[in-house]
Amino acid sequence: SSKMVVTDKSWKSDLSPIIESTLYHGETYDARLEQNGWNSAGFDESKWESVTVFPKENAKLVCQQGPLLRITEEIKPVKITSPKKDLYVFDMGQNFAGWAKLKVKGEQGTTVQMRFAETLKADGNIYTENLRSARATDVYILKGDGLEEWQPRFTYHGYRYVEVTGYPGKPDLDALTGLVAYSAPPVIGSFSCSSDLLNKVQHNIFWGLGSNMYSVPTDCPQRDERLGWMGDAQAFAPTASYNMDMSRFFSKWMHDIADGQDEQGAVHDVNPVIVVTNPAKPAWGDAVYIIPWVVHNFYGDKRIISDNYTTMKRWIDFMTVHSKNNLYETSGYGDWVAVVKSPSEPIGSAYYFYGAKLLSEMAGLLGKTDDQKAYKQLSLKIAAAYNKKHFDKKNNSYTGDTQTANLLPLVFGIVPADRKEAVVASIVANVHEQNDHLSTGFLGTEFILPVLSDYGFHDLAYKVATQKSYPSWGHMVEKGATTIWELWNGDTEGPGMNSRNHFALGSCGEWYYSHLAGIRPDINAPGFKQIVLAPLPVVGLDWVKGEVKTVNGTVSSHWKRNKNTIEYNFIVPANTSAVFHVPFMGKTIKSASEGGKTIYADESFTAMPGINLLQSSDDEVEISLSAGEYHFVV
Repeated sequence: SSKMVVTDKSWKSDLSPIIESTLYHGETYDARLEQNGWNSAGFDESKWESVTVFPKENAKLVCQQGPLLRITEEIKPVKITSPKKDLYVFDMGQNFAGWAKLKVKGEQGTTVQMRFAETLKADGNIYTENLRSARATDVYILKGDGLEEWQPRFTYHGYRYVEVTGYPGKPDLDALTGLVAYSAPPVIGSFSCSSDLLNKVQHNIFWGLGSNMYSVPTDCPQRDERLGWMGDAQAFAPTASYNMDMSRFFSKWMHDIADGQDEQGAVHDVNPVIVVTNPAKPAWGDAVYIIPWVVHNFYGDKRIISDNYTTMKRWIDFMTVHSKNNLYETSGYGDWVAVVKSPSEPIGSAYYFYGAKLLSEMAGLLGKTDDQKAYKQLSLKIAAAYNKKHFDKKNNSYTGDTQTANLLPLVFGIVPADRKEAVVASIVANVHEQNDHLSTGFLGTEFILPVLSDYGFHDLAYKVATQKSYPSWGHMVEKGATTIWELWNGDTEGPGMNSRNHFALGSCGEWYYSHLAGIRPDINAPGFKQIVLAPLPVVGLDWVKGEVKTVNGTVSSHWKRNKNTIEYNFIVPANTSAVFHVPFMGKTIKSASEGGKTIYADESFTAMPGINLLQSSDDEVEISLSAGEYHFVV
């Protein structure tokens, strides 16, 4: 049998003990107003008011589409300080998103106030200026009935520190518990290595990811914003997809993007559409096709492409309508928060090309051959126009000649084949000019390390990745960061736009998995059906270990040095295959064995069951691997 319990006019309501609850300002709860048993059968609701039923026109009721918002962890404070009398500051030891559970015992009517912050002032009081208008304050009024426990129901905060006032007596460390909460997909990735600095950055990346997953990928969890910014999310999408199973989360968010698309085909910088309502800026709106492409590559499911194909196509067509001479030269945010700014107009055309190129490939996946050809031709026209206007043949650089200005056309595929090495040389020269530091913002940061490694400058990539002076991830760590900052100079920048918990600049995490551990999806066999194993050892690291739980099983890559040898240990899941790229690293390989049996000696390769030579070059040897566990010694 079945019974339907629906919301109708027979329902009743009454004022609850929740006096106020808002996303930004926090929650106030008066425990004296509690009505015991209100949510149990047999409760006398005769004094309650009848409800008003709102019309359902234009409403679409759907089931929960993304992962559920869950409390994933409880954190105990590491210390309590008292900057002034009757005021206590709890240090949770970690910046995160969630709320606090209060334990308190006192007289009825006692009011305990909790204010949340990411950092402290020099005098030990909490620093809240970067929260802007968000009050970030929870208030609990005691009912005076022994030990009371309370936590808010409809708000959350981004914080490390909690200022407590009004607490009866002196609180101990058990008075507060930090509840970590986010829309929690399965954790699928792990990375660790012999560098304590890189491990700390990986820690910060992971906590920044969880802190900014509240039904949508938010920019930050603490100030009066917390919006689903597209540019932040698309730049960080590969890193996120290595660490957590983002397939359902991103699929749900794509529905939000599609829902907000206007009649002309424009998508918006923020989704769901709020605050920022104009057509999206370059690189922000382009999340509409980048997110489905990343999800397809990592998880092998074409549904996100087929479900959103029309949405993607309409955005590319919108740019075409508003382009001139095959260039979409509209102003935008540029390479947001870059140390050295890049001109924003070329960025628009670069992403216009990238969108046409990827849409052509996705049309091919869906069997839409006419679209595949049309958007391929469009991409070629855009590339030709882009190079004609923006490429400086004499200096082998693009307009602006910043790291990002040269990275985007190189990574997207605009740079002519015979000029790629020269453009890379321009990027390398710029890195050296910056004293071996990056100068990128949200857009270029994702690409700087992979490009350096891919084109033979892996040592330089590692040097950039492990810098401890500004601007660098190591600088954040040295200044005590436990998440990724919004700004490279978050420690010296004043209040306003200065979040200490943004994930965008943490896009270096992709390089940790793809180049240091060497685990990469193959776009020709997505979802890790065929795996690229291309670890790149580097001077300064003794070992690296990475694991990714794919739809086919766990892929593992672990290498370590032993004097004149390097050991490579791999797990290739059942029903998959892999290609192992054995790097020479400028050296000569004298011998190689697997499982104690020699497979390479005297410049001769000996095949074994499941292990075959594919090809070799001056830089590497490619070996095919069937499913199984492998132990190579090179």
